[in-house]
Amino acid sequence: MKMKKININWTLVKQHCKINRNNNNNTMKTILHETVQQAILDACESAGIRAEMEYKGDGYVADVMAFVNEKKYAFEVQVSRQSLNKTKERQEKYLHDGVTCCWLFEIEPGRESVELESLPIFQLVDTQDGIGVSLKGRKILSIKEFVLDFVEGKIKFCNSLKPLHIITVRFVEMQCWRCGSVNHIYFLEPFHTACNIELTFDEMMWVNDKFSFNPQIIEEIKKYLSTEAGKHLNLSTIKERFSRTVGRSYMSFGCSKCDSIFGDWYVQEAMIDTLYDEPKDIYSFELDLDLPINMDIPHWCHPGEHDFCE
Repeated sequence: MKMKKININWTLVKQHCKINRNNNNNTMKTILHETVQQAILDACESAGIRAEMEYKGDGYVADVMAFVNEKKYAFEVQVSRQSLNKTKERQEKYLHDGVTCCWLFEIEPGRESVELESLPIFQLVDTQDGIGVSLKGRKILSIKEFVLDFVEGKIKFCNSLKPLHIITVRFVEMQCWRCGSVNHIYFLEPFHTACNIELTFDEMMWVNDKFSFNPQIIEEIKKYLSTEAGKHLNLSTIKERFSRTVGRSYMSFGCSKCDSIFGDWYVQEAMIDTLYDEPKDIYSFELDLDLPINMDIPHWCHPGEHDFCE
């Protein structure tokens, strides 16, 4: 049975329902459920995918069941509260029947940070263009994009994170403590995965093998300094210098004029002071290096035009 298509402004519906919170809350949830259900069906039909509403299976009734290459994909729209245990219990019926079931919650159950391969749970959210689907806040897709990408295997469960080989350098002004000349030091911005997870890493101070001093990174930065956008930067020289503070030599930034060392402690302070400022000088480039990040974090990955995390 195909329901009548409903076109609504969900934000306006919620505003209207504030007049009588108790009575209209159920009406609001019903409209949301039917709207999302219809949008899922429309997404399937737009791609020539056979789909049915209120599909009855062995011990379950799927809000929408899609049939793709002899596989069944169920979409459950959950606008009322449901515990994580209850969701797992209902999910078992789909798994037993060989159905891949995806849950779209208005309010996610249990611990939101936990993502399970056996229980795909995503959240319905308001957007300027209507109702969207959030992948733990990393990305928000339209219902159509989410549904089609899910059944086409463009959303996949991965057990680890893989950063993109895009390095972003932020330049920071630093005045020489000895001669007063203005230099520029730099630090690396957090890496990102294709599915928009931010990965941070901390480098040890007073060591020679800092990743940010990788010769290939330095070479790329020097190329940038020869461009119109980067020619105003006065890059501090990078080499091994003796530090009286730590009593030994290590790779460091230093004044391009008098060669005085910029100690790691002061460099780190300068970086922290500008960490939350709008960057004045920033440069991104792609470089095929072994990045210093390896994190085993299970997650539902949506890389877009890039490769999956694993």
